[in-house]
Amino acid sequence: SRRLRLYEPIVNSLMDRVTNEAFSPSGLHKLVPVKDSLQHFEMNVKGALGCITDLLSNDEDMLDLLLTEKALAKQNGETLPLESHEHAEILLEEYARRLNSILLEIDYLLQRVQSKQDMVALSLDAYRNRMIRTNLYLTVGGISLAFGTAVAGFFGMNVV
Repeated sequence: SRRLRLYEPIVNSLMDRVTNEAFSPSGLHKLVPVKDSLQHFEMNVKGALGCITDLLSNDEDMLDLLLTEKALAKQNGETLPLESHEHAEILLEEYARRLNSILLEIDYLLQRVQSKQDMVALSLDAYRNRMIRTNLYLTVGGISLAFGTAVAGFFGMNVV
C-alpha cells in the first residue's frame, strides 16, 4: 500500500505532463517505464497473494504458523488441535483482502496509463495524417504547376 501511494502522484503528474505534450513522441517514452514498473509491482503482489491463498487452503500450514502456541504445547507434551489456527486464518484473510485491494488499484493505474498511451498514439496518428494530407496537397499543386509549365514550354518552342 505504501508503494502504491508512491506511484499515484507519479502517475498523476506524468499524465498531466503527457497531456501538455500531446504531439511529442517523448510522451510515449515517459509512460513506458512507469507502466513496466507497475506491471512488475502487480506481478509481485499477485505472487504474494498466491502464497497467502495457498496458506489459507492448507490447515496444517496455518497451524505451523502458530509458533508460540506450538512451543507451549510441545513443553506441555500436547499437540495442537487442527482447528486452533483461527487467528492465523483471520490474519491471512485480512492480508489477502488488502492485497486484492492493492491489485485493484494497480489495475486502475495501469488502465489509466494504457488509455493515455492510446490517446497519445491517436493524437500522433492524427498529426501524421495531417502532415500526409498537407504533403498530398503540395504534391498535387506541384504537379499542376509542372503541367502548366510543360504546356507553356511546349507552346513556347513554336512546335505548333
